[in-house]
Amino acid sequence: MPTLGKEEAKGLQEVLASGMIATGEEVERFEREMSSYLGLRGAVAIASGTAALHLSLLTIGVKEGDEVIIPSFTCSALLNAVFHCRATPRIVDIDEETMNISLATTRKALTKRTAAIIIPHMFGNPVENMNGFLSLGPPVVEDCAQSLGATSCGRMTGTWGAVAMFSFYATKVITTGHGGMVASMDEKIIEQARDLRQYDKKEDYKVRYNFCMTDLQGRMGRIQMGKLPSFLKMREERAQLYDKYIKGLKGVALPPDKGIYYRYVVKISEGKLKRVLDQLQQEGIEVQRPVFRPLHQYLGLDGFEATERVHAEALSLPLYPRLEPEKVSSIALCLSKALEDSDSND
Repeated sequence: MPTLGKEEAKGLQEVLASGMIATGEEVERFEREMSSYLGLRGAVAIASGTAALHLSLLTIGVKEGDEVIIPSFTCSALLNAVFHCRATPRIVDIDEETMNISLATTRKALTKRTAAIIIPHMFGNPVENMNGFLSLGPPVVEDCAQSLGATSCGRMTGTWGAVAMFSFYATKVITTGHGGMVASMDEKIIEQARDLRQYDKKEDYKVRYNFCMTDLQGRMGRIQMGKLPSFLKMREERAQLYDKYIKGLKGVALPPDKGIYYRYVVKISEGKLKRVLDQLQQEGIEVQRPVFRPLHQYLGLDGFEATERVHAEALSLPLYPRLEPEKVSSIALCLSKALEDSDSND
Protein backbone atom coordinates (compact mmCIF):
# COMPACT_ATOMS: atom_id res chain seq x y z
CA MET A 1 0.00 0.00 0.00
CA PRO A 2 1.51 3.38 -0.98
CA THR A 3 2.22 5.94 1.75
CA LEU A 4 1.09 9.31 0.39
CA GLY A 5 0.27 12.64 1.99
CA LYS A 6 -0.43 16.32 1.48
CA GLU A 7 3.13 16.91 0.26
CA GLU A 8 2.62 14.73 -2.80
CA ALA A 9 -0.73 16.38 -3.59
CA LYS A 10 0.76 19.87 -3.28
CA GLY A 11 3.79 18.94 -5.37
CA LEU A 12 1.69 17.49 -8.18
CA GLN A 13 -0.52 20.58 -8.21
CA GLU A 14 2.56 22.79 -8.56
CA VAL A 15 3.84 20.78 -11.52
CA LEU A 16 0.43 20.89 -13.20
CA ALA A 17 0.30 24.65 -12.70
CA SER A 18 3.74 25.02 -14.32
CA GLY A 19 2.48 23.46 -17.54
CA MET A 20 5.57 21.20 -17.79
CA ILE A 21 4.25 17.69 -17.34
CA ALA A 22 6.52 15.73 -19.71
CA THR A 23 10.20 14.97 -19.02
CA GLY A 24 11.93 18.05 -17.70
CA GLU A 25 13.59 19.69 -14.71
CA GLU A 26 11.78 17.65 -12.03
CA VAL A 27 12.96 14.39 -13.60
CA GLU A 28 16.52 15.73 -13.84
CA ARG A 29 16.46 16.73 -10.16
CA PHE A 30 15.09 13.34 -9.18
CA GLU A 31 17.93 11.66 -11.09
CA ARG A 32 20.57 13.83 -9.41
CA GLU A 33 19.11 13.25 -5.96
CA MET A 34 18.94 9.48 -6.51
CA SER A 35 22.53 9.22 -7.76
CA SER A 36 23.70 11.39 -4.85
CA TYR A 37 21.86 9.20 -2.34
CA LEU A 38 23.49 6.08 -3.80
CA GLY A 39 26.90 7.67 -4.23
CA LEU A 40 26.95 6.83 -7.95
CA ARG A 41 27.95 8.96 -10.93
CA GLY A 42 24.56 9.00 -12.57
CA ALA A 43 20.99 7.80 -12.75
CA VAL A 44 18.38 7.80 -15.50
CA ALA A 45 14.66 7.88 -14.70
CA ILE A 46 12.62 5.35 -16.69
CA ALA A 47 8.91 4.68 -17.25
CA SER A 48 8.86 1.41 -15.27
CA GLY A 49 11.04 -1.02 -13.38
CA THR A 50 10.78 -3.61 -16.16
CA ALA A 51 11.87 -1.03 -18.74
CA ALA A 52 14.76 -0.06 -16.44
CA LEU A 53 15.86 -3.69 -16.26
CA HIS A 54 15.56 -4.04 -20.05
CA LEU A 55 17.74 -0.96 -20.63
CA SER A 56 20.22 -2.11 -17.97
CA LEU A 57 20.84 -5.28 -19.95
CA LEU A 58 21.18 -3.38 -23.22
CA THR A 59 23.70 -0.94 -21.75
CA ILE A 60 26.08 -3.77 -20.86
CA GLY A 61 25.78 -5.27 -24.32
CA VAL A 62 23.35 -8.17 -23.85
CA LYS A 63 22.18 -9.29 -27.28
CA GLU A 64 20.68 -12.16 -29.24
CA GLY A 65 22.50 -15.41 -28.57
CA ASP A 66 23.68 -14.39 -25.10
CA GLU A 67 22.64 -16.05 -21.86
CA VAL A 68 21.55 -14.19 -18.73
CA ILE A 69 21.49 -15.95 -15.36
CA ILE A 70 18.47 -15.22 -13.17
CA PRO A 71 17.00 -16.94 -10.09
CA SER A 72 13.74 -18.84 -10.31
CA PHE A 73 12.20 -17.36 -7.16
CA THR A 74 11.39 -13.89 -8.49
CA CYS A 75 8.80 -12.17 -10.66
CA SER A 76 8.41 -12.71 -14.39
CA ALA A 77 9.65 -9.17 -15.18
CA LEU A 78 13.17 -10.60 -15.24
CA LEU A 79 12.17 -13.13 -17.89
CA ASN A 80 10.53 -10.38 -19.91
CA ALA A 81 13.62 -8.16 -19.80
CA VAL A 82 15.88 -10.99 -20.98
CA PHE A 83 13.53 -11.95 -23.81
CA HIS A 84 13.19 -8.28 -24.84
CA CYS A 85 16.94 -8.41 -25.51
CA ARG A 86 16.46 -11.61 -27.56
CA ALA A 87 18.75 -13.34 -25.10
CA THR A 88 18.26 -16.70 -23.36
CA PRO A 89 17.45 -16.90 -19.64
CA ARG A 90 19.44 -19.41 -17.59
CA ILE A 91 17.33 -20.11 -14.50
CA VAL A 92 19.14 -21.06 -11.28
CA ASP A 93 18.04 -22.19 -7.84
CA ILE A 94 18.08 -20.09 -4.68
CA ASP A 95 19.54 -20.24 -1.21
CA GLU A 96 16.75 -21.73 0.89
CA GLU A 97 17.50 -19.70 4.02
CA THR A 98 17.81 -16.23 2.47
CA MET A 99 15.49 -16.87 -0.53
CA ASN A 100 18.06 -15.02 -2.66
CA ILE A 101 19.96 -16.33 -5.70
CA SER A 102 22.41 -19.14 -4.90
CA LEU A 103 26.09 -18.55 -5.63
CA ALA A 104 26.76 -22.27 -6.04
CA THR A 105 24.04 -22.83 -8.63
CA THR A 106 25.03 -19.62 -10.42
CA ARG A 107 28.61 -20.83 -10.71
CA LYS A 108 27.42 -24.13 -12.21
CA ALA A 109 25.25 -22.31 -14.76
CA LEU A 110 28.11 -20.28 -16.25
CA THR A 111 28.92 -20.90 -19.92
CA LYS A 112 30.92 -19.12 -22.61
CA ARG A 113 27.66 -17.41 -23.61
CA THR A 114 26.92 -15.94 -20.16
CA ALA A 115 26.66 -12.18 -20.72
CA ALA A 116 25.16 -11.08 -17.39
CA ILE A 117 23.90 -12.17 -13.97
CA ILE A 118 20.81 -10.47 -12.56
CA ILE A 119 20.83 -10.40 -8.77
CA PRO A 120 17.55 -9.42 -7.09
CA HIS A 121 17.73 -8.48 -3.41
CA MET A 122 14.50 -10.24 -2.58
CA PHE A 123 11.98 -8.70 -0.18
CA GLY A 124 14.48 -6.04 0.89
CA ASN A 125 16.90 -8.71 2.13
CA PRO A 126 20.28 -7.91 0.52
CA VAL A 127 22.50 -10.58 -1.00
CA GLU A 128 25.45 -10.72 1.38
CA ASN A 129 28.09 -12.48 -0.74
CA MET A 130 28.21 -9.93 -3.57
CA ASN A 131 31.98 -10.29 -3.91
CA GLY A 132 31.48 -13.95 -4.70
CA PHE A 133 29.15 -13.12 -7.59
CA LEU A 134 31.45 -10.38 -8.87
CA SER A 135 34.36 -12.83 -8.90
CA LEU A 136 32.51 -15.05 -11.41
CA GLY A 137 33.32 -12.66 -14.23
CA PRO A 138 30.13 -11.68 -16.11
CA PRO A 139 28.68 -8.22 -15.43
CA VAL A 140 26.26 -8.10 -12.52
CA VAL A 141 22.94 -6.29 -12.82
CA GLU A 142 21.47 -5.53 -9.40
CA ASP A 143 17.69 -5.72 -9.22
CA CYS A 144 16.92 -3.29 -6.39
CA ALA A 145 13.19 -3.09 -7.02
CA GLN A 146 12.59 -4.16 -3.41
CA SER A 147 15.76 -2.99 -1.68
CA LEU A 148 16.16 0.80 -1.94
CA GLY A 149 18.04 1.83 1.21
CA ALA A 150 19.27 -1.65 2.13
CA THR A 151 22.98 -2.30 2.69
CA SER A 152 25.12 -5.35 1.99
CA CYS A 153 28.41 -5.56 3.89
CA GLY A 154 28.27 -1.84 4.56
CA ARG A 155 27.51 -0.83 0.97
CA MET A 156 24.12 0.12 -0.43
CA THR A 157 22.44 -2.30 -2.75
CA GLY A 158 22.75 -0.90 -6.22
CA THR A 159 26.40 0.10 -5.80
CA TRP A 160 28.02 -3.31 -6.29
CA GLY A 161 27.26 -4.29 -9.86
CA ALA A 162 28.00 -2.80 -13.27
CA VAL A 163 24.50 -1.33 -13.27
CA ALA A 164 21.45 -1.31 -11.01
CA MET A 165 17.75 -0.85 -11.55
CA PHE A 166 15.05 0.39 -9.19
CA SER A 167 11.26 0.29 -9.36
CA PHE A 168 8.83 2.91 -8.13
CA TYR A 169 5.58 1.04 -8.67
CA ALA A 170 2.70 1.90 -6.33
CA THR A 171 3.63 -0.68 -3.68
CA LYS A 172 7.43 -0.31 -3.80
CA VAL A 173 9.65 1.26 -1.11
CA ILE A 174 8.99 4.69 -2.62
CA THR A 175 6.50 5.30 -5.42
CA THR A 176 5.86 7.46 -8.45
CA GLY A 177 2.81 5.40 -9.44
CA HIS A 178 4.78 3.63 -12.13
CA GLY A 179 8.42 4.29 -12.83
CA GLY A 180 11.96 3.06 -12.47
CA MET A 181 15.61 4.11 -12.50
CA VAL A 182 18.88 2.92 -14.03
CA ALA A 183 21.93 3.81 -11.93
CA SER A 184 25.64 3.17 -12.35
CA MET A 185 29.15 4.36 -11.55
CA ASP A 186 29.97 3.93 -15.26
CA GLU A 187 29.24 7.14 -17.16
CA LYS A 188 29.08 5.27 -20.50
CA ILE A 189 26.26 3.10 -19.14
CA ILE A 190 24.38 6.19 -18.01
CA GLU A 191 24.86 7.83 -21.42
CA GLN A 192 23.59 4.73 -23.20
CA ALA A 193 20.54 4.45 -20.93
CA ARG A 194 19.71 8.10 -21.50
CA ASP A 195 20.09 7.68 -25.26
CA LEU A 196 17.93 4.53 -25.42
CA ARG A 197 15.19 6.03 -23.24
CA GLN A 198 14.04 8.50 -25.93
CA TYR A 199 13.84 7.79 -29.66
CA ASP A 200 13.14 11.23 -31.14
CA LYS A 201 15.56 13.86 -32.54
CA LYS A 202 18.60 11.63 -32.96
CA GLU A 203 21.36 12.06 -35.53
CA ASP A 204 21.53 8.32 -36.25
CA TYR A 205 18.95 5.55 -36.30
CA LYS A 206 18.82 2.49 -34.11
CA VAL A 207 16.03 0.96 -32.12
CA ARG A 208 15.27 3.25 -29.21
CA TYR A 209 12.27 3.51 -26.91
CA ASN A 210 9.71 5.79 -25.34
CA PHE A 211 10.62 4.93 -21.75
CA CYS A 212 10.51 8.48 -20.34
CA MET A 213 9.33 9.46 -16.88
CA THR A 214 7.12 12.55 -16.53
CA ASP A 215 7.80 15.60 -14.36
CA LEU A 216 4.70 14.70 -12.35
CA GLN A 217 6.39 11.43 -11.44
CA GLY A 218 9.73 13.17 -10.95
CA ARG A 219 8.33 15.58 -8.34
CA MET A 220 6.52 12.76 -6.59
CA GLY A 221 9.73 10.71 -6.51
CA ARG A 222 11.66 13.61 -5.00
CA ILE A 223 9.08 14.03 -2.25
CA GLN A 224 9.07 10.29 -1.56
CA MET A 225 12.88 10.21 -1.39
CA GLY A 226 12.69 12.85 1.34
CA LYS A 227 10.46 10.49 3.31
CA LEU A 228 12.58 7.39 2.71
CA PRO A 229 14.38 7.42 6.11
CA SER A 230 11.06 7.52 7.96
CA PHE A 231 9.63 4.83 5.68
CA LEU A 232 12.54 2.51 6.46
CA LYS A 233 12.30 3.21 10.20
CA MET A 234 8.58 2.40 10.25
CA ARG A 235 9.11 -0.79 8.27
CA GLU A 236 11.73 -1.96 10.74
CA GLU A 237 9.52 -1.13 13.72
CA ARG A 238 6.62 -3.12 12.31
CA ALA A 239 8.88 -6.04 11.47
CA GLN A 240 10.12 -6.06 15.05
CA LEU A 241 6.52 -6.19 16.26
CA TYR A 242 5.84 -9.16 14.01
CA ASP A 243 8.96 -10.84 15.43
CA LYS A 244 7.69 -10.26 18.95
CA TYR A 245 4.21 -11.66 18.32
CA ILE A 246 5.10 -14.53 15.98
CA LYS A 247 8.33 -15.79 17.54
CA GLY A 248 7.66 -19.13 19.16
CA LEU A 249 4.63 -20.06 17.06
CA LYS A 250 4.93 -23.72 16.15
CA GLY A 251 5.58 -24.32 12.47
CA VAL A 252 6.54 -20.72 11.63
CA ALA A 253 10.05 -19.60 10.62
CA LEU A 254 10.78 -15.87 10.85
CA PRO A 255 12.47 -13.97 7.99
CA PRO A 256 16.19 -13.14 8.08
CA ASP A 257 16.95 -10.41 10.62
CA LYS A 258 18.42 -7.92 8.16
CA GLY A 259 17.51 -5.65 5.29
CA ILE A 260 14.70 -3.12 5.00
CA TYR A 261 11.69 -5.49 5.27
CA TYR A 262 10.08 -4.59 1.99
CA ARG A 263 8.03 -7.67 2.75
CA TYR A 264 7.69 -9.71 5.91
CA VAL A 265 7.98 -13.28 4.63
CA VAL A 266 7.52 -16.19 7.02
CA LYS A 267 7.66 -19.89 6.23
CA ILE A 268 4.76 -22.15 7.17
CA SER A 269 5.93 -25.75 7.51
CA GLU A 270 4.28 -29.16 7.29
CA GLY A 271 2.18 -28.49 4.20
CA LYS A 272 -0.14 -26.03 5.94
CA LEU A 273 0.46 -22.99 3.75
CA LYS A 274 -2.62 -23.20 1.56
CA ARG A 275 -5.03 -23.69 4.46
CA VAL A 276 -3.45 -20.86 6.45
CA LEU A 277 -3.38 -18.59 3.41
CA ASP A 278 -7.01 -19.27 2.55
CA GLN A 279 -8.21 -18.70 6.13
CA LEU A 280 -6.36 -15.41 6.51
CA GLN A 281 -7.67 -14.15 3.16
CA GLN A 282 -11.21 -15.10 4.18
CA GLU A 283 -10.76 -12.91 7.25
CA GLY A 284 -9.85 -9.97 5.01
CA ILE A 285 -6.10 -10.00 5.65
CA GLU A 286 -4.05 -9.21 2.55
CA VAL A 287 -1.62 -12.10 2.70
CA GLN A 288 -0.13 -13.69 -0.39
CA ARG A 289 2.61 -15.88 -1.75
CA PRO A 290 5.59 -13.53 -2.13
CA VAL A 291 6.28 -14.90 -5.62
CA PHE A 292 3.18 -15.81 -7.62
CA ARG A 293 4.90 -18.58 -9.57
CA PRO A 294 8.60 -19.50 -9.81
CA LEU A 295 10.14 -18.90 -13.21
CA HIS A 296 11.21 -22.51 -13.78
CA GLN A 297 7.57 -23.57 -13.59
CA TYR A 298 6.63 -21.14 -16.37
CA LEU A 299 9.35 -22.67 -18.54
CA GLY A 300 8.58 -26.28 -17.63
CA LEU A 301 11.97 -26.92 -16.01
CA ASP A 302 12.78 -29.43 -13.27
CA GLY A 303 15.38 -29.71 -10.54
CA PHE A 304 14.84 -26.52 -8.51
CA GLU A 305 14.49 -28.15 -5.12
CA ALA A 306 15.17 -25.15 -2.87
CA THR A 307 12.81 -22.93 -4.86
CA GLU A 308 10.08 -25.57 -4.74
CA ARG A 309 10.39 -25.94 -0.96
CA VAL A 310 10.36 -22.19 -0.35
CA HIS A 311 7.41 -21.67 -2.70
CA ALA A 312 5.51 -24.35 -0.79
CA GLU A 313 6.11 -22.60 2.55
CA ALA A 314 6.57 -18.84 2.03
CA LEU A 315 3.83 -16.45 3.15
CA SER A 316 4.01 -12.66 2.86
CA LEU A 317 2.28 -10.79 5.69
CA PRO A 318 1.17 -7.16 5.23
CA LEU A 319 3.94 -4.65 5.96
CA TYR A 320 3.98 -1.00 4.95
CA PRO A 321 4.83 2.24 6.80
CA ARG A 322 1.24 3.17 7.67
CA LEU A 323 0.35 -0.28 9.01
CA GLU A 324 -0.93 0.39 12.51
CA PRO A 325 0.83 -1.47 15.36
CA GLU A 326 -2.54 -2.74 16.57
CA LYS A 327 -3.11 -4.25 13.14
CA VAL A 328 0.19 -6.13 13.37
CA SER A 329 -0.97 -7.65 16.65
CA SER A 330 -4.32 -8.59 15.11
CA ILE A 331 -2.69 -10.23 12.07
CA ALA A 332 -0.34 -12.22 14.30
CA LEU A 333 -3.30 -13.40 16.39
CA CYS A 334 -5.18 -14.47 13.27
CA LEU A 335 -2.10 -16.32 12.04
CA SER A 336 -1.85 -18.18 15.33
CA LYS A 337 -5.50 -19.18 15.14
CA ALA A 338 -5.17 -20.29 11.51
CA LEU A 339 -2.25 -22.52 12.48
CA GLU A 340 -4.25 -24.02 15.36
CA ASP A 341 -7.21 -24.66 13.07
CA SER A 342 -4.89 -26.28 10.54
CA ASP A 343 -3.51 -28.57 13.25
CA SER A 344 -7.00 -29.59 14.33
CA ASN A 345 -7.89 -30.51 10.74
CA ASP A 346 -4.90 -32.81 10.32
